[in-house]
Amino acid sequence: MMYQSTPKSPEQKKDYEVPDPPTDSISVLEFTPGTSSWNAICAGSWDKSIRIWDVQSDRVEPKVMKCLDGVPLDAAWNDSGNKIYLADTNGSVDEWDLETNQIRKVGAHDQGARTCHWVGSYLMTTSWDRTIRFWDPRTSSELAKKDLPERSFAADVLHPVAVVACADQSVLAFSLDGGPVEQARLKAPGVGNHQVRSLAILQAKHTGQTSWFLAKTNGMVYEQSLTKRNGCLPTRCHRSEASDGFLDTHVVNEVKINRVTNNMVTVGSDGVFCFWGNGMSGRLMQSQKHDQPITRCSISGDGKIFAYALGYDWSKGFEHFDPNKKPQIFLRPFVN
Repeated sequence: MMYQSTPKSPEQKKDYEVPDPPTDSISVLEFTPGTSSWNAICAGSWDKSIRIWDVQSDRVEPKVMKCLDGVPLDAAWNDSGNKIYLADTNGSVDEWDLETNQIRKVGAHDQGARTCHWVGSYLMTTSWDRTIRFWDPRTSSELAKKDLPERSFAADVLHPVAVVACADQSVLAFSLDGGPVEQARLKAPGVGNHQVRSLAILQAKHTGQTSWFLAKTNGMVYEQSLTKRNGCLPTRCHRSEASDGFLDTHVVNEVKINRVTNNMVTVGSDGVFCFWGNGMSGRLMQSQKHDQPITRCSISGDGKIFAYALGYDWSKGFEHFDPNKKPQIFLRPFVN
Protein backbone atom coordinates (compact mmCIF):
# COMPACT_ATOMS: atom_id res chain seq x y z
CA MET A 1 0.00 0.00 0.00
CA MET A 2 1.67 3.27 -1.11
CA TYR A 3 0.20 6.70 -0.57
CA GLN A 4 1.53 10.02 -1.81
CA SER A 5 3.26 11.08 1.37
CA THR A 6 6.58 11.25 3.15
CA PRO A 7 6.91 9.17 6.32
CA LYS A 8 7.69 11.15 9.47
CA SER A 9 10.44 8.85 10.76
CA PRO A 10 11.91 5.35 10.19
CA GLU A 11 9.55 4.02 12.88
CA GLN A 12 6.59 5.38 10.92
CA LYS A 13 7.61 4.01 7.54
CA LYS A 14 4.19 2.37 7.17
CA ASP A 15 2.30 5.54 8.08
CA TYR A 16 1.16 7.82 5.25
CA GLU A 17 -0.17 11.31 5.71
CA VAL A 18 -3.58 12.28 4.33
CA PRO A 19 -3.33 15.51 2.28
CA ASP A 20 -5.24 18.71 3.06
CA PRO A 21 -6.30 17.98 6.66
CA PRO A 22 -8.57 20.32 8.66
CA THR A 23 -7.10 23.43 10.29
CA ASP A 24 -8.17 22.47 13.84
CA SER A 25 -8.22 19.26 15.88
CA ILE A 26 -10.18 16.35 14.42
CA SER A 27 -13.43 15.55 16.25
CA VAL A 28 -14.73 12.83 13.89
CA LEU A 29 -12.95 10.19 11.81
CA GLU A 30 -14.98 7.52 9.98
CA PHE A 31 -14.29 5.13 7.10
CA THR A 32 -17.09 3.99 4.82
CA PRO A 33 -18.58 0.59 5.84
CA GLY A 34 -17.67 -2.67 4.15
CA THR A 35 -20.95 -2.57 2.19
CA SER A 36 -20.01 0.74 0.55
CA SER A 37 -19.41 1.07 -3.17
CA TRP A 38 -16.10 2.88 -2.50
CA ASN A 39 -13.43 3.19 0.17
CA ALA A 40 -13.45 6.67 1.65
CA ILE A 41 -12.83 8.43 4.94
CA CYS A 42 -14.47 11.52 6.37
CA ALA A 43 -13.04 13.81 9.04
CA GLY A 44 -14.89 16.45 11.02
CA SER A 45 -13.06 19.17 12.90
CA TRP A 46 -13.40 21.90 15.49
CA ASP A 47 -13.00 24.32 12.54
CA LYS A 48 -16.61 23.26 11.73
CA SER A 49 -15.59 21.51 8.51
CA ILE A 50 -16.36 18.00 7.31
CA ARG A 51 -14.03 16.60 4.62
CA ILE A 52 -13.93 13.43 2.53
CA TRP A 53 -11.02 11.61 0.88
CA ASP A 54 -11.12 8.76 -1.62
CA VAL A 55 -8.75 6.06 -0.34
CA GLN A 56 -7.32 3.95 -3.19
CA SER A 57 -4.54 1.38 -3.27
CA ASP A 58 -1.95 3.82 -4.61
CA ARG A 59 -3.16 7.24 -3.48
CA VAL A 60 -5.50 9.29 -1.29
CA GLU A 61 -7.48 12.03 -3.03
CA PRO A 62 -9.34 14.91 -1.34
CA LYS A 63 -12.85 14.85 -2.78
CA VAL A 64 -15.17 17.37 -1.15
CA MET A 65 -15.58 19.61 1.90
CA LYS A 66 -18.50 21.32 3.64
CA CYS A 67 -18.65 23.87 6.45
CA LEU A 68 -21.32 23.45 9.14
CA ASP A 69 -22.91 25.90 11.56
CA GLY A 70 -21.72 23.82 14.52
CA VAL A 71 -18.77 21.55 15.30
CA PRO A 72 -19.40 17.97 14.09
CA LEU A 73 -19.14 15.63 17.08
CA ASP A 74 -19.99 12.41 15.26
CA ALA A 75 -20.72 11.07 11.78
CA ALA A 76 -22.20 7.89 10.32
CA TRP A 77 -22.18 6.65 6.72
CA ASN A 78 -25.16 4.87 5.23
CA ASP A 79 -24.65 1.33 3.92
CA SER A 80 -23.88 2.32 0.32
CA GLY A 81 -21.51 5.14 1.24
CA ASN A 82 -23.32 7.88 -0.67
CA LYS A 83 -24.73 9.70 2.38
CA ILE A 84 -23.24 10.85 5.68
CA TYR A 85 -25.23 11.69 8.79
CA LEU A 86 -23.81 14.36 11.08
CA ALA A 87 -24.37 15.33 14.71
CA ASP A 88 -23.07 18.72 15.86
CA THR A 89 -22.68 20.99 18.88
CA ASN A 90 -25.81 22.96 17.96
CA GLY A 91 -27.94 19.82 18.27
CA SER A 92 -28.48 19.51 14.52
CA VAL A 93 -28.78 16.10 12.89
CA ASP A 94 -28.04 16.49 9.19
CA GLU A 95 -27.82 14.36 6.07
CA TRP A 96 -25.13 15.09 3.50
CA ASP A 97 -26.12 13.57 0.16
CA LEU A 98 -22.87 13.17 -1.77
CA GLU A 99 -24.62 12.62 -5.09
CA THR A 100 -26.29 16.06 -4.94
CA ASN A 101 -23.69 17.60 -2.57
CA GLN A 102 -26.56 19.00 -0.50
CA ILE A 103 -26.96 19.05 3.28
CA ARG A 104 -30.42 18.94 4.81
CA LYS A 105 -31.67 18.70 8.38
CA VAL A 106 -33.32 15.44 9.41
CA GLY A 107 -33.68 16.14 13.12
CA ALA A 108 -32.60 18.27 16.06
CA HIS A 109 -31.79 17.96 19.76
CA ASP A 110 -32.30 20.70 22.32
CA GLN A 111 -28.56 20.70 23.05
CA GLY A 112 -25.46 19.33 21.33
CA ALA A 113 -25.90 16.01 19.51
CA ARG A 114 -23.05 13.85 20.80
CA THR A 115 -23.33 10.58 18.82
CA CYS A 116 -24.80 9.42 15.53
CA HIS A 117 -25.25 5.86 14.24
CA TRP A 118 -26.83 4.46 11.09
CA VAL A 119 -28.94 1.39 11.88
CA GLY A 120 -29.92 -0.15 8.54
CA SER A 121 -32.88 2.08 7.64
CA TYR A 122 -32.95 4.69 10.41
CA LEU A 123 -30.68 6.88 12.47
CA MET A 124 -29.91 6.80 16.20
CA THR A 125 -28.54 9.88 17.96
CA THR A 126 -27.76 10.73 21.57
CA SER A 127 -27.35 14.16 23.04
CA TRP A 128 -26.35 16.46 25.86
CA ASP A 129 -30.10 17.15 26.18
CA ARG A 130 -30.33 13.78 28.01
CA THR A 131 -32.19 11.92 25.27
CA ILE A 132 -31.65 9.14 22.78
CA ARG A 133 -33.69 9.61 19.61
CA PHE A 134 -34.42 7.65 16.44
CA TRP A 135 -35.08 9.32 13.08
CA ASP A 136 -36.42 8.39 9.67
CA PRO A 137 -34.19 10.41 7.29
CA ARG A 138 -36.59 9.93 4.40
CA THR A 139 -39.31 11.96 6.11
CA SER A 140 -37.20 13.90 8.66
CA SER A 141 -39.49 12.55 11.37
CA GLU A 142 -38.75 11.37 14.89
CA LEU A 143 -39.56 7.67 15.28
CA ALA A 144 -38.87 7.30 19.00
CA LYS A 145 -37.39 9.12 21.96
CA LYS A 146 -36.09 7.87 25.32
CA ASP A 147 -34.92 9.96 28.25
CA LEU A 148 -31.41 9.44 29.60
CA PRO A 149 -30.44 10.07 33.24
CA GLU A 150 -27.72 12.53 32.20
CA ARG A 151 -25.87 13.91 29.17
CA SER A 152 -24.65 11.35 26.69
CA PHE A 153 -20.87 11.06 26.55
CA ALA A 154 -20.50 8.00 24.29
CA ALA A 155 -22.57 5.38 22.47
CA ASP A 156 -22.31 2.48 20.06
CA VAL A 157 -24.66 0.21 18.11
CA LEU A 158 -24.20 -3.38 17.02
CA HIS A 159 -27.68 -4.48 15.99
CA PRO A 160 -29.80 -5.35 17.86
CA VAL A 161 -27.92 -3.81 20.83
CA ALA A 162 -27.33 -0.13 21.58
CA VAL A 163 -25.34 1.09 24.58
CA VAL A 164 -25.08 4.66 25.90
CA ALA A 165 -22.69 5.97 28.57
CA CYS A 166 -23.80 9.10 30.42
CA ALA A 167 -22.19 11.87 32.45
CA ASP A 168 -23.38 10.41 35.79
CA GLN A 169 -21.43 7.15 35.18
CA SER A 170 -24.62 5.32 34.18
CA VAL A 171 -24.51 2.90 31.23
CA LEU A 172 -27.80 2.03 29.52
CA ALA A 173 -28.28 -0.99 27.28
CA PHE A 174 -31.16 -1.05 24.78
CA SER A 175 -32.63 -3.73 22.56
CA LEU A 176 -33.55 -2.34 19.14
CA ASP A 177 -35.69 -5.31 18.12
CA GLY A 178 -39.27 -4.12 18.52
CA GLY A 179 -37.93 -1.20 20.49
CA PRO A 180 -36.00 0.65 21.60
CA VAL A 181 -36.48 -1.19 24.88
CA GLU A 182 -34.21 -0.47 27.84
CA GLN A 183 -32.70 -3.78 28.97
CA ALA A 184 -30.50 -2.58 31.82
CA ARG A 185 -29.19 0.50 33.58
CA LEU A 186 -25.73 -0.16 35.01
CA LYS A 187 -22.90 1.79 36.62
CA ALA A 188 -19.69 2.23 34.63
CA PRO A 189 -16.93 0.06 36.13
CA GLY A 190 -13.94 1.67 37.79
CA VAL A 191 -13.16 3.63 40.93
CA GLY A 192 -13.67 7.38 40.91
CA ASN A 193 -15.55 9.71 38.65
CA HIS A 194 -13.48 9.21 35.50
CA GLN A 195 -15.29 10.20 32.31
CA VAL A 196 -16.20 7.70 29.61
CA ARG A 197 -14.80 9.08 26.36
CA SER A 198 -15.58 6.24 23.95
CA LEU A 199 -17.58 3.03 23.81
CA ALA A 200 -17.39 0.00 21.50
CA ILE A 201 -19.67 -3.07 21.40
CA LEU A 202 -18.16 -6.49 20.71
CA GLN A 203 -19.98 -9.69 19.77
CA ALA A 204 -17.84 -12.79 20.35
CA LYS A 205 -17.61 -14.75 17.09
CA HIS A 206 -17.82 -18.22 18.68
CA THR A 207 -20.29 -17.69 21.53
CA GLY A 208 -22.34 -14.81 20.15
CA GLN A 209 -22.18 -13.12 23.54
CA THR A 210 -22.25 -9.33 23.56
CA SER A 211 -20.15 -7.06 25.75
CA TRP A 212 -18.93 -3.49 25.48
CA PHE A 213 -15.68 -1.67 26.18
CA LEU A 214 -15.62 1.70 27.96
CA ALA A 215 -12.58 3.93 27.37
CA LYS A 216 -12.06 6.36 30.23
CA THR A 217 -9.99 9.39 31.16
CA ASN A 218 -7.82 7.41 33.61
CA GLY A 219 -5.95 5.50 30.89
CA MET A 220 -8.05 2.37 31.31
CA VAL A 221 -10.56 0.39 29.25
CA TYR A 222 -13.24 -1.62 31.05
CA GLU A 223 -15.26 -4.50 29.63
CA GLN A 224 -18.86 -4.84 30.78
CA SER A 225 -21.90 -6.92 29.82
CA LEU A 226 -25.37 -7.81 31.04
CA THR A 227 -23.92 -10.91 32.69
CA LYS A 228 -20.87 -9.11 34.13
CA ARG A 229 -22.51 -5.90 35.28
CA ASN A 230 -19.66 -4.82 37.52
CA GLY A 231 -17.16 -5.28 34.73
CA CYS A 232 -14.22 -7.55 34.01
CA LEU A 233 -10.62 -6.78 34.94
CA PRO A 234 -9.70 -3.50 33.20
CA THR A 235 -6.99 -3.14 30.57
CA ARG A 236 -4.31 -0.57 31.35
CA CYS A 237 -3.81 1.16 28.01
CA HIS A 238 -2.42 4.66 28.22
CA ARG A 239 -0.60 4.79 31.55
CA SER A 240 3.13 5.07 32.12
CA GLU A 241 5.56 5.57 34.98
CA ALA A 242 6.99 9.09 35.08
CA SER A 243 10.63 9.88 35.81
CA ASP A 244 9.72 10.93 39.36
CA GLY A 245 8.20 7.52 40.05
CA PHE A 246 4.60 8.68 39.86
CA LEU A 247 2.06 7.17 37.48
CA ASP A 248 1.15 9.23 34.42
CA THR A 249 -2.42 8.54 33.33
CA HIS A 250 -3.63 9.70 29.94
CA VAL A 251 -7.09 10.00 28.44
CA VAL A 252 -8.17 7.12 26.21
CA ASN A 253 -9.77 9.22 23.49
CA GLU A 254 -11.20 6.33 21.47
CA VAL A 255 -11.59 2.56 21.39
CA LYS A 256 -12.52 0.88 18.11
CA ILE A 257 -13.17 -2.71 17.00
CA ASN A 258 -12.08 -4.23 13.70
CA ARG A 259 -15.40 -5.71 12.56
CA VAL A 260 -13.64 -8.25 10.34
CA THR A 261 -11.29 -9.76 12.95
CA ASN A 262 -12.69 -8.46 16.27
CA ASN A 263 -9.20 -7.14 17.08
CA MET A 264 -9.19 -3.72 18.70
CA VAL A 265 -7.35 -0.42 18.90
CA THR A 266 -7.07 2.36 21.47
CA VAL A 267 -5.68 5.88 21.05
CA GLY A 268 -4.79 8.34 23.76
CA SER A 269 -3.75 11.80 24.81
CA ASP A 270 -0.24 10.39 25.30
CA GLY A 271 0.13 10.35 21.50
CA VAL A 272 0.21 6.54 21.38
CA PHE A 273 -1.98 4.00 19.60
CA CYS A 274 -2.17 0.35 20.65
CA PHE A 275 -3.43 -2.66 18.70
CA TRP A 276 -5.05 -5.40 20.77
CA GLY A 277 -6.20 -8.96 20.19
CA ASN A 278 -9.82 -10.09 20.21
CA GLY A 279 -11.54 -8.59 23.26
CA MET A 280 -8.30 -6.82 24.25
CA SER A 281 -6.88 -10.25 25.11
CA GLY A 282 -3.32 -9.05 24.60
CA ARG A 283 -1.36 -6.14 23.13
CA LEU A 284 -0.30 -6.83 19.53
CA MET A 285 1.78 -3.67 19.14
CA GLN A 286 2.24 -0.18 20.53
CA SER A 287 3.30 2.84 18.49
CA GLN A 288 6.01 5.30 19.27
CA LYS A 289 4.90 8.39 21.17
CA HIS A 290 3.84 11.08 18.73
CA ASP A 291 4.38 14.78 19.38
CA GLN A 292 0.62 15.42 19.75
CA PRO A 293 -2.32 13.57 21.30
CA ILE A 294 -4.28 11.18 19.08
CA THR A 295 -7.82 12.55 19.13
CA ARG A 296 -9.67 10.06 16.91
CA CYS A 297 -9.18 6.84 14.94
CA SER A 298 -11.03 4.60 12.49
CA ILE A 299 -10.71 1.19 10.82
CA SER A 300 -11.68 0.61 7.19
CA GLY A 301 -14.68 -1.53 6.35
CA ASP A 302 -12.47 -4.34 5.01
CA GLY A 303 -10.46 -4.28 8.24
CA LYS A 304 -7.17 -3.59 6.46
CA ILE A 305 -6.46 0.12 7.09
CA PHE A 306 -6.12 2.02 10.34
CA ALA A 307 -6.47 5.81 10.43
CA TYR A 308 -5.51 8.10 13.29
CA ALA A 309 -5.63 11.84 13.81
CA LEU A 310 -3.04 13.96 15.64
CA GLY A 311 -4.08 17.23 17.27
CA TYR A 312 -4.39 18.94 20.61
CA ASP A 313 -7.17 17.59 22.83
CA TRP A 314 -6.80 20.16 25.65
CA SER A 315 -6.21 17.38 28.19
CA LYS A 316 -3.30 19.38 29.66
CA GLY A 317 -4.97 22.79 29.53
CA PHE A 318 -4.45 25.86 27.38
CA GLU A 319 -0.86 26.42 28.55
CA HIS A 320 0.32 23.32 26.61
CA PHE A 321 -1.32 24.36 23.34
CA ASP A 322 1.26 24.91 20.58
CA PRO A 323 -0.19 26.83 17.61
CA ASN A 324 2.77 25.73 15.48
CA LYS A 325 1.64 22.10 15.62
CA LYS A 326 -1.04 21.43 13.03
CA PRO A 327 -3.58 18.59 12.88
CA GLN A 328 -2.56 15.55 10.83
CA ILE A 329 -4.26 12.34 9.69
CA PHE A 330 -2.26 9.19 8.99
CA LEU A 331 -3.10 5.80 7.47
CA ARG A 332 -1.32 2.50 8.00
CA PRO A 333 -2.05 -1.21 7.47
CA PHE A 334 -3.96 -2.69 10.39
CA VAL A 335 -1.97 -5.26 12.34
CA ASN A 336 -4.02 -8.42 12.86
